[in-house]
Amino acid sequence: MFVTVIHRIQDPEGFQAAEAKALEAGLPASVALPVHAATRDHQLGICIWEGESVAAVREVVEDAVGPYSNNEYFEMTVDGLTPQLRN
Repeated sequence: MFVTVIHRIQDPEGFQAAEAKALEAGLPASVALPVHAATRDHQLGICIWEGESVAAVREVVEDAVGPYSNNEYFEMTVDGLTPQLRN
């Protein structure tokens, strides 16, 4: 399933550093991050994740960037993205 996360970022520098660290360390095999985008000032981010559930994606995101942003999670139907994870 695809999960859209809207990040309302209070600490853009902290968020970007935490995001870079998490991506460098590698994401768990149970999730994929095909789309991540931010406004120029990095106060708003929108990511589209793939995972087995909203809860599974929430756990990964909150562990990585939770201290730097308020995050909203939505299960979404996404046209144009090919699932990366094997079912």
